[in-house]
Amino acid sequence: MKALFFLLLFANVAFAIYVQSGVGSSSGSSLPAELHPEKIRLLPAATPTPALAAAACLEWGSFIGTDLQRAETAIAKLQLGDSLNRHMVGEVPAYWVHIPPLKTKYDAAKKIEELKKLGVTSYFHIQDNSEWNNAISLDIFRSEETARKFLAEMRSKGIRSAIMGERSLKQMAFVLPRPTEDVIEKMIRLQQEFPGSELKASGCEVAAPSL
Repeated sequence: MKALFFLLLFANVAFAIYVQSGVGSSSGSSLPAELHPEKIRLLPAATPTPALAAAACLEWGSFIGTDLQRAETAIAKLQLGDSLNRHMVGEVPAYWVHIPPLKTKYDAAKKIEELKKLGVTSYFHIQDNSEWNNAISLDIFRSEETARKFLAEMRSKGIRSAIMGERSLKQMAFVLPRPTEDVIEKMIRLQQEFPGSELKASGCEVAAPSL
C-alpha cells in the first residue's frame, strides 16, 4: 500500500508541474517570447486590381519639383526599358524655397558647402542658360503654409539668404504601355512608397519622349 501511495503522490506532483509549465497546452494562444508579437507588421499586398490587370497602359503621377526627381530616381531602378514615357498633366501653383542665383558656379559651390555644414542635405544646383542659373533650390511645396514653415526652419539654421517665391510648375506623370503582371506588381509597391500619388489604367493616347 505504501508503495502505491507514493507512486500516486509522485504522479500527481509530476502532473502539476507539467500543467504549470504550460507544456502541451491545447489552446495554442501563447507565443514564444522571442517572436515579439507586438513587432509583427504585415506588409501591404501588391495584388493587381482587375482594372490594372486589364490596362493597356499604366499611368503613375502626378509629381512636381523634388517629388518628381525622387520619383524619376525610384522608377529608374526598376529598369523598365525604353517603353517608359512621361508627359505633362497640367500646371499648378507652387511655392519655391531657394537661394537666388549667385554670380558664378564657384560661388554656388561655396554656398553648397555652407549648406552641408549647416546640416542641409537636400538641395539642387541649377545650371542652365536661364535666369535661374546658379540658383540653389532647397524644396518646392504645393502649400504656401508648408513652404513658409520650411523657410523658417532654414533660417533658424542660419541660411539667411533663402527666400520663397511662387511659381507655376508642370505636373508630370509616367506612362508605361503593355505592362506585364510582374511590372504591375512592382509599380503597386512603388506607388505605396509615395503617399498621395496615384496608379491607374490609361488609354495609351500619350505620345511622349521616353526617359
